[in-house]
Amino acid sequence: MHRAQWWCASSFFGVVLATVAVGCTSPTVTTSPSSLQPSASGSSVPGPTALPTNAGPQKAQIGDSLDLVGSGDGEHMAVTVTRVVDPAGAEVFTPDAGKRFVAVQFRLRDTGTAVYSDAPSNGAQVIDTQGQAFNSTIADTNAGPSFPGIVRLTSGSSALGFITFEVPKGSVIAKVQFTLNSGFADNTGQWTVQGVEKGSPTAGTARAPTATASTAPAPTSAEGTSPRQVVENYYSAINAHDYLTAWNLGGKNLNGSLQGFIAGFAGTATDAVSVSGVQGNTVSVTLDATQTDGSHRVFSGTYTVRDGTIVGADIH
Repeated sequence: MHRAQWWCASSFFGVVLATVAVGCTSPTVTTSPSSLQPSASGSSVPGPTALPTNAGPQKAQIGDSLDLVGSGDGEHMAVTVTRVVDPAGAEVFTPDAGKRFVAVQFRLRDTGTAVYSDAPSNGAQVIDTQGQAFNSTIADTNAGPSFPGIVRLTSGSSALGFITFEVPKGSVIAKVQFTLNSGFADNTGQWTVQGVEKGSPTAGTARAPTATASTAPAPTSAEGTSPRQVVENYYSAINAHDYLTAWNLGGKNLNGSLQGFIAGFAGTATDAVSVSGVQGNTVSVTLDATQTDGSHRVFSGTYTVRDGTIVGADIH
């Protein structure tokens, strides 16, 4: 059994017993994107737009955030599916015969009052067009950094990471689902999948930073990708040290040279970006840049996105 799965099984055994004792609530599936931005303290977080499990068509897509509720008091999370890479390569493992890896990147933001401590991979599933559901696998994808086994977040903080799934080659992924408390919570978020990224199915081919400009066409996002997702993909590439992808997603419009663009991140360990609003092609963000010495620098401003590429920025 996966280490995180064992931890959650033992940790939530008491939760299951307590639920049986007091009676179960009806499960809900949240499919409507968040209408309000969560506050840092979680005090003004709106409740999720929850539908019965047999409700109508799904609404949330890649790039949308859903407000989810956990089993405990004060457990609220804004969960975003930021990328779906299909097929995806893995750092070490290869899929079984007749199967492939699919990697889904999630952003988790604690919008409640309780500390989030969980194994995100245990609460995630992908579902194909035939209705077959697939749980996560332990393989780390070369599409970008995976979540650690256990993620702990205080109110207002966030985490970004990939979760990998092994699915039959013939399966067409139609939905992504995520449930808090390692899948034990009654509230599940659901996203429809359109316009996935094509990754490399080859294992052990993690991309490395490069200081040489590419003459290949820019790997901009799929047609119809929202400006919000372009900005989040841009920072996902930066956090993965895939500076060439970030350069082609718009870094080339913000810096005179690729070498200068890369050098600008020399003192930065990670960038946590939160989208506070979108108006047309303008994406408003708040950026928490953790430096290599452990200090933080906070920025805010806007990015302008056109045709899947960042064309301008006003960040302070």
